[in-house]
Amino acid sequence: MSSKDEIVRQWKYFGWSEKLDTVLGSESHLLEGEIECLKNSREKTSIWKLMITDGKETIPIVLKIYKPPLKENHKVEMNMYQKATRFLQEFMPKVYYMQQDVNDGEIWLFIEYVRPLRGQITLTPKHYTNIIPTVAKFHASTFENHILQHGRVSDTWLPRYDSKKLALDRSKHIEKTKHYLDLAMVEDSLREVIKPYYTNLHKMLDKGPLFFPELLENGQSLIHGDLHIHNISCHNVHESEPWRIQLVDWESAKYAPGWFDLVVLVEILIDFRKDWKKDAETIRTQCMQLYSEEMNKHGIVFQTEPLELLKMAYLQRTLEKRLLNHLRRVVRGEESKLLEKYLEKTKSWGKEFGLYE
Repeated sequence: MSSKDEIVRQWKYFGWSEKLDTVLGSESHLLEGEIECLKNSREKTSIWKLMITDGKETIPIVLKIYKPPLKENHKVEMNMYQKATRFLQEFMPKVYYMQQDVNDGEIWLFIEYVRPLRGQITLTPKHYTNIIPTVAKFHASTFENHILQHGRVSDTWLPRYDSKKLALDRSKHIEKTKHYLDLAMVEDSLREVIKPYYTNLHKMLDKGPLFFPELLENGQSLIHGDLHIHNISCHNVHESEPWRIQLVDWESAKYAPGWFDLVVLVEILIDFRKDWKKDAETIRTQCMQLYSEEMNKHGIVFQTEPLELLKMAYLQRTLEKRLLNHLRRVVRGEESKLLEKYLEKTKSWGKEFGLYE
């Protein structure tokens, strides 16, 4: 990926200081010695933190570099920043400038830097009261018919969970999951792990690709798709007023049931946090109640119990692809921190919802 020296060279070549002057409202200069690489994703994208100064104040901005050829998820994110900011600016960092065709087709995107929530706080369940209202407001803004007012902006590029294409993808993933379950059963080191779940998992997978029509029946909206703590930023985390939250990394955005965002935000974190285990049921129940109440404020009422919808979304997400991803890891000899949780919850909640006898 690009180096610090390459960033400086391109900065001067394209005259980005002058182009950013208009956006930032003052004459700006790049502090060449304070360029920091935040993320480097295996020759796909890289993310940098740059420091810009007008001689009096210094402000950070983010540079995200996309390498050609652009993958579908990168195109989605580009459209989110180019088009969706028109109606979602409250939930996204500002876009300062975009330069196409840098270094034989690279796209360099300059956006506002907002401090990640992680690093400012150690997340506790009580912090969800500061986060979930924004998530609900984001979902409500494009819920069902609300998305139609932005149709010309989003209908050609935004993936739809209820589309034939994504349904076919889910079917393919489920067949691959069955294959990797079989591979795991012939591995001495994995057989005893998989065996207690093997038969019931096959029964459940045969009921896909849409295990719970209720998820669609209770409405869809534009969702972030990867709403973990790393992708949540906040301007005022230490102030008493409501947090001004913005979301980053929009590569997984789609039109889908909002419960998938809640699975990542709440339930997957419960899986990771051993210190939350004893209070897991209380945490998920309170979070779903809060989300439902906040959606209610925007005129949205769910016909199915919110806690049931969360569990359905967890099972749907797990069976349609996540279980595959983690089975593939362990078959390859890699570590999976979530496979055990996926197996346990799929067995327990799958039985609760009648996916197997």
